[in-house]
Amino acid sequence: MSLGRASELVQRLLTNPTIRIKNIDATKEKLTKIIGDGRSNLHFISDFDMTMSRYWTRDKVTGALERNPSCHGIPSLYSKMDPKFKSVTDNFLATYYPIEVNKTMTREEKTPFMIEWWNKTHNALVGQNITRDDIRGMAEETPVELRPGINTVLELCYARAIPFLVFSAGIGDIIDEVLKEHGLMFPNMHTVSNMMEFNENGICIAFKEPLIHVFNKSEFQLEVTPYHKTIEDRTNVILMGDSLGDLQMSQGVRHDLCLNIGFCNHDWESLEERYIDAFDIVIMRDANFDPVIDILEYLG
Repeated sequence: MSLGRASELVQRLLTNPTIRIKNIDATKEKLTKIIGDGRSNLHFISDFDMTMSRYWTRDKVTGALERNPSCHGIPSLYSKMDPKFKSVTDNFLATYYPIEVNKTMTREEKTPFMIEWWNKTHNALVGQNITRDDIRGMAEETPVELRPGINTVLELCYARAIPFLVFSAGIGDIIDEVLKEHGLMFPNMHTVSNMMEFNENGICIAFKEPLIHVFNKSEFQLEVTPYHKTIEDRTNVILMGDSLGDLQMSQGVRHDLCLNIGFCNHDWESLEERYIDAFDIVIMRDANFDPVIDILEYLG
């Protein structure tokens, strides 16, 4: 029965023009187990920026495509922030982003620069003396556009008691406020990210350890978090991310099966082959969450 439903699901997925599946048999096998084991044996691990949120948005006036703000980019758009902060962080982006995407450097060569970038950005943010109210203000002021369908995915997971972990190299406090602003922070959810530390006056004075950057998600052990209790007996995981580095997110938790879903949002010509080699299912061109909704609906 599970094999038949999984075969039917794969065929349904393949009718979606945004979907790429290289190894159909392996993907069908994973879906057979996920469907057969049911919702009580499943949990989700998802990146946030450009996975739960969109990569591209359109300017409300001109209609031109522009980048959706990341949670590290949101503070510089906040009206109460010192304009110098945006200038400083823009310089960091111009310096370090080319290193992050450099195709001739190894991950090991890039890592020290990523640590430097994250630490400098966090120190600049701490220097702004922001409060928890400011974090809420940032989420209210900045229209982060979530990927269409994520509301349905999160609502289905909540209704079916499927734990959902948001695992991000961004800023966890901002992620939580953005989700609350959209009415999408449910009790079955947990965020692992770079979290702020506030003093007795409610002012951010530091970021808590460990630092999570784009290349070290495999090093974080979920067993040390309270969330682990909710997933320790669930051996099937669906992982969702927009970068090859996100494939590391499931390494900090024991599991029998991981279905990897990748979002290929940009540079399709150069990245498509790499993504379909790495992920079980690839959703191309910044498309919506319909394929994930299909999977959840087949779970019943």
